[in-house]
Amino acid sequence: MRKPTTVFAGILAGSLLLAGCSTGAATSTEDATSGTGTTQTEDTTTSTTSTAAASGEFAEVSYADLDIKDEDLDVDESSAVDIALADGATAAGDGYTVDGDTVTITDGGVYRLSGTLSAGQVVVATDDKDVTLILDGVDITAETTGALDIEDADEVIILLADGSTNSISDAADATASTDEDYDGPNAALFSRSDLWITGDGALTVNGVANDGITSKDGLVIDSGTIEVTATDDGIRGKDYLVVLDGDITVDAGGDGLKADNENMADDDGVPVGVAWISGGTLDITAGVDGIDAYYQAMVEGGDITIAADDDGITTKGVLRIADGTVDITNSYEGLEGRLIRLTGGTGSIVASDDGFNVSSGSGSTVGDGSADVGGGMGGGRSGDRPSGGPGAAPSSSDTEDTTSTTGTTATTAVYSTTASSTDASIDGATDATTVAGGGMGGMESAEEGLELEISGGTWYIDADGDGLDSNGDAVMTGGTVVVEGPTNSGNGAVDVAGDFTISGGTLVASGSSGMFEAPTADGQGVLSIGFQSQLAEGTVLTVTDADGDFVASFTTSKVAQAIVLSSPDVVSGETYTVIADATVTGDDFGGLVTDGSVSGGDELGTLTAD
Repeated sequence: MRKPTTVFAGILAGSLLLAGCSTGAATSTEDATSGTGTTQTEDTTTSTTSTAAASGEFAEVSYADLDIKDEDLDVDESSAVDIALADGATAAGDGYTVDGDTVTITDGGVYRLSGTLSAGQVVVATDDKDVTLILDGVDITAETTGALDIEDADEVIILLADGSTNSISDAADATASTDEDYDGPNAALFSRSDLWITGDGALTVNGVANDGITSKDGLVIDSGTIEVTATDDGIRGKDYLVVLDGDITVDAGGDGLKADNENMADDDGVPVGVAWISGGTLDITAGVDGIDAYYQAMVEGGDITIAADDDGITTKGVLRIADGTVDITNSYEGLEGRLIRLTGGTGSIVASDDGFNVSSGSGSTVGDGSADVGGGMGGGRSGDRPSGGPGAAPSSSDTEDTTSTTGTTATTAVYSTTASSTDASIDGATDATTVAGGGMGGMESAEEGLELEISGGTWYIDADGDGLDSNGDAVMTGGTVVVEGPTNSGNGAVDVAGDFTISGGTLVASGSSGMFEAPTADGQGVLSIGFQSQLAEGTVLTVTDADGDFVASFTTSKVAQAIVLSSPDVVSGETYTVIADATVTGDDFGGLVTDGSVSGGDELGTLTAD
């Protein structure tokens, strides 16, 4: 059973309340990454097999498990067949036919495309042969949809010629088919075969009717400058979507990047429904999710910016970030998955609901609209939490050993319930109270197999709902996480249904007090600080040890009434002092300074770390 969380209440108007707190235990995690290259990848992840995927279980897979062909993208252009596209004037040649403004490639080989079709189409229909298409100044607009339609081939490489500018688009008035039996292209660039995009040229794709770029098999983007606008999904590889490099911009009404094969494994047991980002610069604007992968979403490099109306990065299975930069500037929930593993990288999240959401189902407001299990803004929980919170006077049954005082003398109280916060703010020196006792945690029902694991990386979360939300367990062994959580008491900066332990890294989480939780100390201390009244945004709080040495400082950017701090410099059983409005020097991340100095300020009180 989960250990209770220490909570706070006050009996002096304008008082600062200080206490240690705890929740429970969780399992540890190990750090492992996988490397990829342009034409060859070397797997260094924790060894896995495809057995779990084949049996319908979610387990983290490595790049090697995807069984992606080691394709040679160094194309020999000397043998290319030139196809000069022109409205009503494209000439037939070796390996391709022309019917009006439809050009059909019927044989394998290398083809260089140039010129314009204003209401035409290029179709690849070989008998399971390899085809390379060099786009060298192409502008193709379809008569309806599917300007470039790869219907039958083994593997297809699209090479963007150096310095070239290319455009592929549906017709300006194209609409998606409503015929249930429709089996034609649903994207401006559509492929039924494994597809690679490479080269140093530029490609603009406009999916007017539906998707921008879609492969019904796998899609690998190796390089190039690619800009996609789509009514529905931007770039979709059904079995897998891999980005190795490139400069990619997506503006999609649906998902930005997507790998949505729900079979979990193909006939050979190879996992499918995987999005894998190894490098490149990605700027994604999405009407639904930024990156959506059914089985697994992996980020091991690159510079990713996402503005999504729904989730930033989401998966029904494993979400892993090992390296790179992820900046989610807008989302409903930032990161969502059954297992979220953060082993490296740098990121920031702005979320109207949860920052990290470990869940077996979606809490989205866009799409299926299914409810989030165990929380979120207005979300239901499996148990009722007791009333009360920092800022509420305890009832007579809640207090003992209470000494009434006046002036600046502290008062000590022991009790177990909390009440909702007030709207007052604190500035300058105040009386302080050290409070111990109680607990309101452990009221939720944890779901087996769900976990948030943080062993590395640097993350800043600005969440209106829960900052760190796990409907299972959570464990932190490294990294840095700063949470600016909710200002309403229906959510918490930390919300873990099961056990949450911390044995390494630095965590500071601030927010409202009504649902306050903190991790269990497991190798390093935890400080939980509650306030009689709300702190105004811009409040500087500094913690020093018993010798007066600097431990950490945090400046709020929102109204807050409860803060949890844990770092390697916080030792269980040691005493610490909280100072307000001091002058602090040192580099900050999200308002957090861990290696600095302090002078001046008003001492608010002392507490002992759990």
